[in-house]
Formats: sequence, structure tokens, C-alpha cells
Amino acid sequence: MNELKNISQDVKRRVDFAVEQDFQCTNQVKGWLESVEAMEEGVNQILQKGNEEIQNKCLGSCPKNYWSSYALGKGVAKKLDAVRKLVGKGQFETVAHKLQHNFVGEMPVEKTLGLDLTLLEVWRCIRSENVGIIGLYGMGGVGKTTLLKRINNEFFGTRNDFDVVIWVVASKEASISKIQDAIQDRLQIPDDEWKSNRVEERSITIYRTLRGKKFVLLLDDVWKQFDLLKVGVPIPDIHNGSKVIFTTRSKEVCGQMEADKCIRVECLEQEKALDLFLEKVGEEALSSHPTIPHLAKAVAEECKGLPLALITVGRSMASRKKLEDWERAIELLRSYPSNFSGIVDCVYHLLEFSYDSLPNATTQSCFLYCSLFPKGSSIRKTRLIDLWIGEGFLDEFDDIHDARKQGEEVIWSLKLVCLLESGESEEFVKMHDVIRDMALWLACERGQKKNKYLVKESVRPAGANKFVKWKEAERISLWGQDIRNLDGVMLCPKVVTLLVTGTFMGTFPSELFESMHALAVLDFSGNESLTSLPKGIGNLRNLQYLNLSGTALRALPVEIKNLKKLKCLLLNDTYSLIDIPREVMSSLPSLQVFSRLQSPSHMNSCPQYDERALLEELEFLGLIEDICITIFNSLSVQKLLNSSKLHWCIRNLTIVWCFTSFNISTSSLSRLEYMETLEIWNANPLRIDVEQKTMQGSLPNRHIPSTSRITGLEQMRNLRVLVVVQCEMLEMNWLIYAQRLQTLQVIDCLSIREVLSDGSGEEIRHENRNAFSCLTTIHLQGLPRLKNISLQALALPLLKEIEVLNCPSLEKLPFDSNTSAKESLTEIRGQRDWWDKLLWDDEIVRNVFSSRFVSLDGISMWDQDSPPTLSLPLIVSRLPSLPPT
Repeated sequence: MNELKNISQDVKRRVDFAVEQDFQCTNQVKGWLESVEAMEEGVNQILQKGNEEIQNKCLGSCPKNYWSSYALGKGVAKKLDAVRKLVGKGQFETVAHKLQHNFVGEMPVEKTLGLDLTLLEVWRCIRSENVGIIGLYGMGGVGKTTLLKRINNEFFGTRNDFDVVIWVVASKEASISKIQDAIQDRLQIPDDEWKSNRVEERSITIYRTLRGKKFVLLLDDVWKQFDLLKVGVPIPDIHNGSKVIFTTRSKEVCGQMEADKCIRVECLEQEKALDLFLEKVGEEALSSHPTIPHLAKAVAEECKGLPLALITVGRSMASRKKLEDWERAIELLRSYPSNFSGIVDCVYHLLEFSYDSLPNATTQSCFLYCSLFPKGSSIRKTRLIDLWIGEGFLDEFDDIHDARKQGEEVIWSLKLVCLLESGESEEFVKMHDVIRDMALWLACERGQKKNKYLVKESVRPAGANKFVKWKEAERISLWGQDIRNLDGVMLCPKVVTLLVTGTFMGTFPSELFESMHALAVLDFSGNESLTSLPKGIGNLRNLQYLNLSGTALRALPVEIKNLKKLKCLLLNDTYSLIDIPREVMSSLPSLQVFSRLQSPSHMNSCPQYDERALLEELEFLGLIEDICITIFNSLSVQKLLNSSKLHWCIRNLTIVWCFTSFNISTSSLSRLEYMETLEIWNANPLRIDVEQKTMQGSLPNRHIPSTSRITGLEQMRNLRVLVVVQCEMLEMNWLIYAQRLQTLQVIDCLSIREVLSDGSGEEIRHENRNAFSCLTTIHLQGLPRLKNISLQALALPLLKEIEVLNCPSLEKLPFDSNTSAKESLTEIRGQRDWWDKLLWDDEIVRNVFSSRFVSLDGISMWDQDSPPTLSLPLIVSRLPSLPPT
């Protein structure tokens, strides 16, 4: 029997291992194991009786009952024979067979449009042995779940070597145990091995089952990171060939889940969006009137390619066959989308989950605030942050620089969860129209207070009572050229924010502010015809933010000195403003942010106001922390650099030298510790000195001495943008100290020959090789003598785009086979003749970058007598963000 038990244990181990590999024990082996168990029980009974007989013997050897002893001996003989037979039958070549069940279950999915390219990209990743975990992210309603179902069904109809495909809905409320239950159900793990186990034991069971399989795990709607190993899922790698594919609304979750590849699921392009919409409307409604197909296109455009909105609106319009119904639908979607049938229940409630999942109330408030901007507009990030500071959203930070960093973090977090998108450049963001409509609905307390946030792009004349509905408004935003007059009594006692931007209004009613006692934020920027402010502006005792940028004001009202709570005053591009009354600025004890940037390309002459007096007043302020300013006077520069207070307040500095020489040391510039943007115009020559050694200017072939290394711009750790226009110089070697520079623009500098010279000595060459490690954008224009950006190849690991115009002598780009830019660079823009003449180290390098080249042959040659016009928007970085005309 011991021999039989040993064989039985060996067979059981073989069976257990086979079951882990998704095999099933054969009926023959199962029957044999059951016979062994029965035999063991019978043998145990005989042994027990034998012990009893031995104890009952008389005289120590003779049985008391000869018949009983005889019967027991006969039973032993039979059992011996039966055990020997079972031992002989226990030699199995195969103990289990492969389970015959579908390795993937086909899922019902509607016909999809516009997902084929994304599906193809995912399938390439599935076939790649270097990609194990794939994250699909995008805004709610964009079609991520539909795409995942398509991926599942592709396995169903495609020959492959995967053993099993597992579908799990993670959802916002899902726990580890619920995910384990879904996997257990798909793997058919017996309930009796499951229900009594804890999470840790279930994890071991799942791991043992999946360990020997090549599996695909499809996780839908993941909201937060969880540990795959804690669930029991082996990590996909090159050895097991398994895949984990999940959907999420947050790119951050993709990183937390350690996705090898993150793929954004985008909204549909216009043509595909229209096809989807027309399919949901149906032929019957479309053919009911000849004008309806044209109106259907307008309705579809209001959904901005979001599949969920297209499907919801399309189904709602399927029964609408009257022309007026379609016209009314367009009006509703443009003005009151929350009133459209199905939008709130089917669209907003789903998108609302993303809002509810934001980390805190501050982020939620900042998100809702973005809805005050017009549909489709790009919003400059710095403008948003200024407004948030004015609103008090970032008041928890004592330091204005920390507040700005937090503002950047808020914008980043909103982009990660697809509630904001990138705008026309990295300096801008925008909000999808449907997301914006949902944000307005939320801001108006889910539609319960429709006038709490008022956003208008026109104000129609409607008699004396046209502003009656505005009395409940807390934030009012009026945009664009259709805002022509605000005559009438605006009774808005609750309003805290008033944005009137980009209009043709020359004046505002004198009584505009009479009822606005709570007003904290006032933005009149971009009103190019505005020449004066209402008299009551000095009575806005709670005002914290005032933006008068881009207006035609000639004088700053003296009443502004009464605004004792004012924190932000923005006067950018106020070219007509020559009268800033003395003591106005110094009378603002709460002022933290002041900005007066002027774009030289829009100026005919230097300004007439006393900029030194302005600097002196700013220096007097106790709380000033953030200054953006354009200065034209050498004495003003010295005042700025020598001030014990102002030098650390500068964030954005433009120096316009009007064709005179400019000589400054890096040690002086390094005092501007928080400067992010520096523009220098019309300096002839421009000289940047390091430790009194000429680094830049009219003296060629001069290099940095080793004793002065990293003594200058190393301190300028915040410098991100450098713009140099119409300056005489030979090189810009000092830029190796701008370690975090992201954008470099050099325009119309006729004498420059190199950006970085090669230098002498191994130390210099090593320094140059690692220069521009943070650079993302290079724009070079109108540099006829420029031969090299750098003779030595540069790593440029973050470089995204280069634009070169009218630089005929530039024969080589700083790339070689080891350049990191070949991974990051997306575009090289320039004229075709210039590109064809470029020299390359080898043909492989040329081929790598040739696919990134975009011809700009349509751009005319540089006109030396006219101010520069750039395709990149950084020179006009301080212009207000206006709605498109």
C-alpha cells in the first residue's frame, strides 16, 4: 500500500501542474485516483481488524476464533492482489488533456468610425516583444471602451498564440477583490477553492494559473494605479509574451501603471464625425427636407468630434423631421447645450466623473474658471495663472513664485486627465467645447442657477431690462467684436469677476461699477479702442486684479491709488499710455504682480513716460514680487540691476536699446534670479562678459577661462526663453550657462557666425556637448553669416522643433549618429534650397532627419527694413489671448 500511495502522490503532482497550465485531468486518471483512495480506506480497515485479532490471541499465539482469523487472512490475500493490480495500472503516459474552450469571448460592439488608425497602432504594440503594458487614455466619451472591445474581438477573429484573453471592468469603485473575481470567473477557477480564500491567497491562485500561460488582460476604465502582482497577474515581459492593455482618462495613471506605451485616443476628425452623426440620425430624417443634411453638418460640428456627444445628439435628432426643429437644435447647442435632450444624462454625467476625481477644491475651481473663455479659444497659461492669483485660488502660498508653480501644476494635472488640451503652442491650453459646456453647467450648480456664470459673445439691444437676468451673476465674461455697448443699468451686486475683452468699445458707461461692490477681478484687455475708464473705478474697494493690456488708454486714472487690495496690475502693450501719475503705484500696498511689456515690433518710437520714476515707485512697494517690464534706458537697466529689491522680482524682461551698444556681465544678469524670459532688441554691439573676460561681441575666438566656469548664468536657473533681435554679435558662447533654456530665437543679427564656438581644450568641448540639454525650440531667421549652431554635435535630448529661415551660410546642423534629438525632434522647418545643401556626417543621419523636414518655400525673403514677423508666437508672448476673428 505504501508503494501505491507513493505512485498516487506522483500522479497527483503531475495532475496539479497540468491544471495550472490550463489542462484537465483525464477520466481514466481521475477514476484511478478515486480507486486508490477507496483501496487505502479498505486496507486501513483490514489492518485495524488484524491488530484486534492479535490482541485477542490466547496463550500468546493461538487465535480465539479460528473462523474469524481464516476470513481475515483470506481478505488480506484479496487486498494484496487488488493493490498490486492498482500499482500496475498507475503507470500513465498522459494524466491530463488541454481544456477545450474559447480563449477569448467575442463582445458586442457597435459599428465604429475613425478608430482604425489607433487600432493599428495598438496592434503593432501587441506584436512587439518590447511592449508589455499598453495604456489607452483620453477624455470621457471619446471611445476608449469601444476601442478596447474592438481589440478583444480582433483576438477572436485572428490567428495568434495567446492562451486566454481576459476582460475586466475596473471602474472607479473597483477593488482588488472585485478585479480578482472577474479574472477567476474567466479562468474558471472552482468556487470551492476561491470563496473561502483571502485576497492574498486568491492572488497566489491566479498567479499559479496565469504563470504558465501567454495571456492578454484587458482592463477597462482604470481610475487609479493598482499593483498587478497584488491581483495575481504576472508582469508581462519578453519571456512570457503576455500583454496588459487598459483604458483610463488620465495620462498620469498610464505612468503609474508603468505602461510601456501610452496612446491617446483622440476625438474624430470632422469627416468621420459627420459620418457617425448621419448614421445615428438615419436616412428617414435626413431625407425629410432638402435643407436638413446641410443643417445636420452644423449640428455635428457643435459636438467637436466627441463620439458620445455625436451619438447622443444624433439619436435625439433621428425623430426630428421639421426644419425648425433642426434650426432650434443648432441654437440650443450653441447657447444652451444643457437644455438639449439627453446631453445632461448621457454626456455631462459621464464627463462629471473626471471633475469629481480632481484632487482638491482648488483644482476644481481653476477648471471651472476656464469655461469663462470663448469656445475654441487658446488660453495663455500665464494669463490663467494671473487670473487665479487675482481670484485668490492660490492664496495658500505666501510666495508668488510658489503660487505660479502651483498654477502650472494645476494646469498640468488638468491636461493629464484630458480636461484641458495643449493649445497652439506649449504656452497655451484650450478646452474641448463639450468639456467647456459641461464646466459651465457645473459652475451654474448643475444648471440650477443658469445665470451664475454668464459668458456672452454678443449683447443684443433689448431695452432697459436687458440686464435684469444678470443680477444673480457672480462671474460675467463678454468677448469679441459683437460686444458693442453696455448702455443701461447693470445691477450685478453679486458679481466678483467681470471680463470684457477684445471688443471695439471705446468707453464704458460711467455708472458701470455702481452696484459692483464685490468685484474682485476686472479684465478690460484687448479693447483696442478703449481710451478711458469709468469714473467709479476708484470705488472698487475689493478689486484684486486689474488688466488693462492692449487698450488705447493715454492716462492711468489717479483714482486707481484707492484700490488698496489690488494684487495684480497688468498694462502690457499700452502704447498710448504716457501718463502714469506719480504716487499711484506706491499707493498700492497689496500689489504683488506688475506687468508692462511692450512689443518692439509694434512700436514706432521709445515711450514718453518716466520709466525710472516707475521703477522707483515699484521699489517702494512692500509686497511686490513679480515684475514683467520693457525698458529702453541704460540708467533704468542699472537701476534694475542695482536695486536690492527689484532684481529678484523680475520674471520677464525686454531690453530695447535702439541701436546703441549694450554691455553687461553674466554676474549682473545672474542677479535676476527668477527671470524666465529675456528679450534683447537693437543692441549694436551686444556684449555679454563673464568675470570681465569677453565672452561675446566684437572680439572673435575668445573663450571662457576655466577659472570662470559656471560662475555666471548658472545662477539663472529659471531662464526658459531667450530672444535676440537685430543685435550685432559674433557668437553666443555664454548660453552654455543657461542650463534650463527651453526656447532660443535669434532674429536678424547680421554679424553672428556661430551660436556656440568650438572652443579650445577638452573641458570646453565637453561643456558644449552637454549645452542646451533642456532646449525644445530653436528659431533662427535672417542670419546671413551664420555658419554653425555648433561645430561639435550636441545631444539636444528634448529638442522638438527647429526653424531656419534665410540663413544661407548655415551648412550643417549639430547632429550626429549619437544625437538624442533623433528621438525627440518632430519638425525641421526651412527652405528647400537650404535643406538640399546641408552637409551630414553620413547618409543614415540624413535619412533619419529627412522625414522631419517641412518646406517653408512660401515664406518671402527677409526684409531688413521691416520689423521681424515670426511663425513662432513667442515674440508676442504678452499679447492678450483674443478670440479668433
